[in-house]
Amino acid sequence: MTNEADFVLIGLVKRPHGTAGEVCVQPVSEVRERYASLARVLVRGEGGTREVKVEAVRRKGDMVLLKLEGVDDRDAAKALAAHEIGVSKKDVWPLPEGSYYIFDLVGCRVVGAEGRLVGVVEDVLGLPANDVLVVRTDKGEALLPVTRNVVQKVDLAAKMIVIEELEGLLG
Repeated sequence: MTNEADFVLIGLVKRPHGTAGEVCVQPVSEVRERYASLARVLVRGEGGTREVKVEAVRRKGDMVLLKLEGVDDRDAAKALAAHEIGVSKKDVWPLPEGSYYIFDLVGCRVVGAEGRLVGVVEDVLGLPANDVLVVRTDKGEALLPVTRNVVQKVDLAAKMIVIEELEGLLG
């Protein structure tokens, strides 16, 4: 078993593939190349989370086929349907400058440029136009677009995001 707070989701097991125990995984990570270098993954389901050795990886269209140690036939692979595939936080790939993992942003304090506490990030929504910070404020929930004119600075070491409080932004 592993620490649930350490789990970073990278894919969802959709179904078995073939008869030799491969599972078809829908990636949720933007870094799809990362699958080729996986040696171990975390498999999370109703019974908890466990670390499993990756025996083989190959691509099939937008999906990734994984052969996991101990999953040696179609029935064993079918039992993993709807399980989540993840990695430990220490094993995530570094992101380009100015990009952040959601787990890094959740819990950050959001402050206005003048230092006023606005609230705390509870989630990040990936929307077509731009990402949106879901911020818990003293007045409820605020949705803040992650755009250059709103987000001025992200300081992960201080767990703080500085925003420009544009008129009408916070209701």
